[in-house]
Amino acid sequence: MNEERMRILHLLSEGKINATEAEQLLSATEKTLVQEQLQRREPGSRYFHVKVEPKEGKSAERVSIKIPLALFKAGLNISKLIPAEAMGTIQSSLNEKGLTFDLTSLDQENIDELLSALELMSIDVDTEETTVKVFCGP
Repeated sequence: MNEERMRILHLLSEGKINATEAEQLLSATEKTLVQEQLQRREPGSRYFHVKVEPKEGKSAERVSIKIPLALFKAGLNISKLIPAEAMGTIQSSLNEKGLTFDLTSLDQENIDELLSALELMSIDVDTEETTVKVFCGP
């Protein structure tokens, strides 16, 4: 456990802050830590990967997709240029598909949070035919 978390928990145990304040401080500390980790990385060197590898002896197709995270960020910023009428149609379509994410709520902070979350994400799916990996990395 890092030093800042220990200080926050110590303040809570002494009654100098309440549980809500401690939770807010811990959350802010975690966000700061993630941002510091991202800043230490070389800019432009992170990618969103989707890899599908056939199992040994299987004839499934091999897929490898590598998209720079900077492209995601640019694409999300471009979404602000979509006309309001079209945005309504897009949002309705997303809602019908069960995706309740509101595209109109995207701002720079949300985009940065989304990209940070993507960088911490890893999905592995193992079937009889293939191994599928979705992750962010160099």
